[in-house]
Amino acid sequence: MSDSATVVFLDANVIAKRVTRTFLLAGGLLSGFIGVWSHAAEGEAARHMRPRATPPAVIRERFGIPLGPTGQVGGRFGATSMPDRQILADAEVAGAAFLVTEDVDDFAVPDLVAAGISAVNPDLFLAERMTHSAYRALVALFVERQVAPPTTAEDFHRSIGREHPRLFAAHADLYPVAPAVAVDRPPAVVFRGTRCLRCETKCSAAKAMTDGVCPECLGHH
Repeated sequence: MSDSATVVFLDANVIAKRVTRTFLLAGGLLSGFIGVWSHAAEGEAARHMRPRATPPAVIRERFGIPLGPTGQVGGRFGATSMPDRQILADAEVAGAAFLVTEDVDDFAVPDLVAAGISAVNPDLFLAERMTHSAYRALVALFVERQVAPPTTAEDFHRSIGREHPRLFAAHADLYPVAPAVAVDRPPAVVFRGTRCLRCETKCSAAKAMTDGVCPECLGHH
């Protein structure tokens, strides 16, 4: 991983999900970004994971990722949901460009702009930032490890459509199968902030962004 890799902060609800977390950590190492989290996020994730699940601290150690520092809230980020103010402060002090969370709407745009961070749903982030080669490698990894019952790359890719329809669509040309039916309704808010998912520069206004992509990047697509 290059020293210039983009830092991506993982919220507790993302850390707690095995497949999503693995795609962000292992896929990040292959796609030019690195996932990190803090003591606050790790503790919250551990409280919501299954009793026999691998603790977040062990997972972090496997990937050689140091625990991120604790940021100072001190009355800042007042428009953001109270429990998430510490998460945003931790993401800021970690130097994160993006905060990946299932609860994007808990983070207020003014606070995100002040921190220089965009909050983004994991499905949207992975669809934009994971490379074809990284996705193929991760699918192969999951297929290799799933032995009871065994699965194929096509079946695993199909299952991705259940919770990550955007990620499935971004790599649909790799495997000729239809996606599994989504288990939940798509979230109403998938992105907040002014930092573009593609070029990482800050757009002049959040309302000018389309699914996290600035007008300049859309124009060059």
